[in-house]
Amino acid sequence: MTVSFVLRLRRAALAALLSLASLTLAACALPVNHAPVQQTYRLTATEIRTAPLPQATVIQLLPVRAAAGFQSPAMMYSRSPDTLEPYRDSRWLAPPAQLVGEAIARTLSRQPWVSAVQQQAVLVTAPWTLHCKLNRLEHDVHATQGTVHLDLVCDLANQRTSRIAAHWHFDGRQPIAVNDAAHFAQGAQTLLDQALKNIVEHTRAAIAAAQS
Repeated sequence: MTVSFVLRLRRAALAALLSLASLTLAACALPVNHAPVQQTYRLTATEIRTAPLPQATVIQLLPVRAAAGFQSPAMMYSRSPDTLEPYRDSRWLAPPAQLVGEAIARTLSRQPWVSAVQQQAVLVTAPWTLHCKLNRLEHDVHATQGTVHLDLVCDLANQRTSRIAAHWHFDGRQPIAVNDAAHFAQGAQTLLDQALKNIVEHTRAAIAAAQS
């Protein structure tokens, strides 16, 4: 093996190493498109304790209706009173009306004066029917401080008298320190806790009046 042949082998090996290093650096420099992480939030029932009534009753809870713009799991915010936009990387676990309905059912079912809350399946004829409509659940960011707005209207019907026994409107606002989805969800839960307390109080008062 001659000296010149050895030198040629060394030059070829060095060239191969340099080429590999160049490819490695080029691969590291390529832009990488990372998909944004989707954050999901939920709303839950609250612990409310009330006194029992002489007789426990069954309540038929109809599906909570949602106003236009709030029928999907999108978390909605507004930059001005006449605009409504969804968060790009955050969403509710389910449409907010569904989450509100589930929270209402769980909260009522925990009350000692409620024997059952019927939703989808109708097992018995319920003497009371509750229906609510979600008009707004949004994050207003057009003010100097962000605000969560929850607007919920409910009607309680006495099926034995075929009359509306109670009607009420919860329209609450909760200031939040940071304008982001996480604080929006926290503010929404705070308002929902208040709305659930409102529902329990109005429902119990109507049933108590009917039993007196």
